Amino acid sequence: MKILKSLVLLLVFLAGGCSLDYEKDQTTPADQVPQLVFDHLRQTGVKDGRILYTMESDVAEVYQTKKQMRLKRFRFQEYDSHGASASQGEADEAAIDTVTNDAKISGRLKARSEEHRVTLEVGGGSSGSLTWANEDRILKTEQNAAVRLLKDDGSKIEASGLTLDLGSNKLELEDGVRGTWTPETKQDANTVAPSPPVPGSPY
Repeated sequence: MKILKSLVLLLVFLAGGCSLDYEKDQTTPADQVPQLVFDHLRQTGVKDGRILYTMESDVAEVYQTKKQMRLKRFRFQEYDSHGASASQGEADEAAIDTVTNDAKISGRLKARSEEHRVTLEVGGGSSGSLTWANEDRILKTEQNAAVRLLKDDGSKIEASGLTLDLGSNKLELEDGVRGTWTPETKQDANTVAPSPPVPGSPY
């Protein structure tokens, strides 16, 4: 499983890195004013001379009093051991707790695994929000989120919610599940629904 954990991990890696200051707007409550703001931020993860991923954000804001980082309009690209594209995705916004590494991803999310030829889409607006509980390793959409899994062979499943437990490697699609999915093996045919691929940490 790759696409969802890639997104969460790459968001978390951004939370540690920069130190610039600017003047606060004294009319705004302190906890609503970011201490650091970066436009067109780009980060590249490298290990043993090999590029693991790249991530870009149109805007990155750090709120030190709330111990939070917010990313707006971000994109990521993950690479395999041969340097080819393994997965990529984009989302509207994310808020990351810099202490716990919990995160909330809001708005539209689209992520794709090249290996599995699977694309995950979560609808925009407030109904598209997902939460990541880092300690429990669980990714979950809010109620009535529009979830869609698409495969290159034409398979498609839609639902109104999703829970992904990375500890047990289990995916649950919730409410109004509909569509068809062509399994690749007999073992896949016995599962309730395909799990979006998720990689291990690049470090």
